[in-house]
Amino acid sequence: MVNRLVIWLFLILLLSGCSFLPTNIVNEINMSQGVGYDLAGKKGIKGTIVFPIFKKDKSSYNEVKTALGHSSKEIRTKLNNESRYPLVSGQLRLALYGKKLATNGINDVVDTLNRDPSIGSLVQMAVVDGDATELLKIKKYKLENVSIYLQELLDQNMQYGLLPRTDLQTFLFQYFQIGQDPYLPLLKKADSNIRITGLAIFKDDQYVTSISRKDLFIFKTLVDKNRNGLRQFILENRDKVVLETINSMTKYKVKIVNGRPEFSIYLKIKAKLQEFAPSKKQRQTFDKKKYQKQVEQELEKSALKIITHFKNHQVDPLGLGAKYKEHYRGFNEKQWKMYYPNVKVRINADVEIRQTGIID
Repeated sequence: MVNRLVIWLFLILLLSGCSFLPTNIVNEINMSQGVGYDLAGKKGIKGTIVFPIFKKDKSSYNEVKTALGHSSKEIRTKLNNESRYPLVSGQLRLALYGKKLATNGINDVVDTLNRDPSIGSLVQMAVVDGDATELLKIKKYKLENVSIYLQELLDQNMQYGLLPRTDLQTFLFQYFQIGQDPYLPLLKKADSNIRITGLAIFKDDQYVTSISRKDLFIFKTLVDKNRNGLRQFILENRDKVVLETINSMTKYKVKIVNGRPEFSIYLKIKAKLQEFAPSKKQRQTFDKKKYQKQVEQELEKSALKIITHFKNHQVDPLGLGAKYKEHYRGFNEKQWKMYYPNVKVRINADVEIRQTGIID
């Protein structure tokens, strides 16, 4: 009898347990889907939150609210004070940071995302060349959700285009890893549109420099698997070759010479020819071996140029320091920072053009 009573009590508690959990009715909360942060006066922050408003039997639209504060939590509190329903972060998809704020450092406003258990680690992040709030308030996206639009813009360019894979989880991993600096997509308002203009490169949590859109192909090849990426090459005699990557593979080798690291980077790319325009305006057969060699030389030149740019700015988005640390037990971070500006890096590119069209 006692055992049966215990079982019944257990079942009652189990069935009613969900009533102890907090519940939210969708129509009685504001679901933040995008946030933006900009530098304001006297070291303050301007925070912007985007959330959809759903109307019964009416089309939905997006509300964009802005407030000033010294922390994201203070901004959230101020915005809650003027909102009909509480703001929640469970559907956050996008976080933007104005260039001026990013130059000062974004650790504080990134840290709050990391500490909020309701926010997923795959939130997309980007730096805005200009004002993040201005970007989120573009009238064109009043009905179309700007947060979802930008998340999908970034996602598809990472999957099918030239952007390397980044998100909140990736940024935090690079930020805390010794020997690597983070990077984020760089966006800019162009008239009434939003355009990806390159990649923002950080030193710790501070924006230091950037690479342009034309350098994204080689950068993605160096740090990520590059599929479907298109790249135009202007080669000898002004011949133009456009290649689409089928797949790519990059290997890093570290050699310690007199206690100093030297790096060899091997790029192996399989591609198909999308366009061939010889400088001489006449019918010309595509010489595969000739153009493969020229493309290899161009890739090696571009890779060394971008690496030199990174060394000149004392940033290491390729993670050369982390690779050195993996191969050398005597790694010393302070010493590595002294080595880095003059570290030797060799690039070896191997390009195979597999498909050249019907006039092969």
